[in-house]
Amino acid sequence: MAWRPVHLIALIQGLALVGCTNSWEGPPHFLHVETFELETTESEGEPTSRIEEVWVYSETDVLGAFPLPADIPLDPESLGPTAELTFSAGIRANAISSTRQPYPFYDAKIVAFDLEYGGRDTVSFDIGYTDFTEVNVAEDFETANRFIAANTSTASIERTLDEQWILDGVGSGMIVLDDSRQTLVSETNEQEYNLKSNGPVWLELDYSCTQPFWIGLNVKNSAANQRTPILRLNSTSGVRNKIYLDLGPVVRSTPDATHYEITLDAYYDGSEDSTVVIVDNFKLLRYP
Repeated sequence: MAWRPVHLIALIQGLALVGCTNSWEGPPHFLHVETFELETTESEGEPTSRIEEVWVYSETDVLGAFPLPADIPLDPESLGPTAELTFSAGIRANAISSTRQPYPFYDAKIVAFDLEYGGRDTVSFDIGYTDFTEVNVAEDFETANRFIAANTSTASIERTLDEQWILDGVGSGMIVLDDSRQTLVSETNEQEYNLKSNGPVWLELDYSCTQPFWIGLNVKNSAANQRTPILRLNSTSGVRNKIYLDLGPVVRSTPDATHYEITLDAYYDGSEDSTVVIVDNFKLLRYP
């Protein structure tokens, strides 16, 4: 497509929205970022991700955050003929669109580009967790089920081996709710997770559901337990989804905790004769 003045005007207006007000003569150099692909080691669990943005930095400035796949305009005049750029994978924190941010546990990529007016490059990135990240696969339902229902529950979370419901591997966690199974109050059973950290603390989770359910923490100490629901996850109409849940506010507000357990609760909403919640790949991540 030929470059026209109307395109340049629209481009400059768009850059103003992300905080870049530099102008230049001639068409910019476009950098197309196609995808970020997560790679994990065996101890880090399944390489599932929901990377929706790329955050781009020059050596001196934040160039912006761009939805993937992204076409990023670069100014050869201000950046120079050779530009070293840093790329970070952006996620939606706590499943809220207004809290998009770079994920602190994913590696950043640093790449140098030769820039010219009207030029174009295309890249995709393979990334992993940073070397400083402690990844605890809290439950992936491959060999066991660490969740146990409270005595007050009329429903349960079971390990299913039915391929119709499995999200990854050979097993997933399954909750069925109906008139006779209306309440599930559950948590991991005596896993005693240490989440204390001077840095970020997050929970990753893959799921699909036909009604809402709750994820949270049970804060344990020598005096009492404090059960804290953190996030209500809405129905996905059975479509697979992934969340990144920031546990930092709860962990930092409970300095006397000795350890934590993950809680998972669901209450039959009557939207269908029978509703289903499928969960998998619980990962706790922190910097030790």
